[in-house]
Amino acid sequence: MLIFICLISLGISPTQQTNQIKKIEGVFLGRVENGYSFCGKAALGMEEIVVFDEVLSVVLEKYQLHEDKYIGENFIISFIEGVLIWRDGKEETSTVVRLQKLMPGQHL
Repeated sequence: MLIFICLISLGISPTQQTNQIKKIEGVFLGRVENGYSFCGKAALGMEEIVVFDEVLSVVLEKYQLHEDKYIGENFIISFIEGVLIWRDGKEETSTVVRLQKLMPGQHL
């Protein structure tokens, strides 16, 4: 009976699976409805817009991304991707765990 209750609770509550920390270089574009938007360099040098769902509070203490003063700034973005598994489906998440501001001409 106890195993059955545990299995039911797993189907109701979200679980999060995380991967290794990844890094990209990106220019901060600003806040968007879903999170924090950066223009990052993808494979083969192509640029793509990346939106991170969350930024750790320790990062936000150092870089107040809700203010416009960081728009256009170049950063090395360290982040983790995860998957929240709900009973009705999966939801991918991405969380910034570290930002390192780059000086002009400096690259990852």
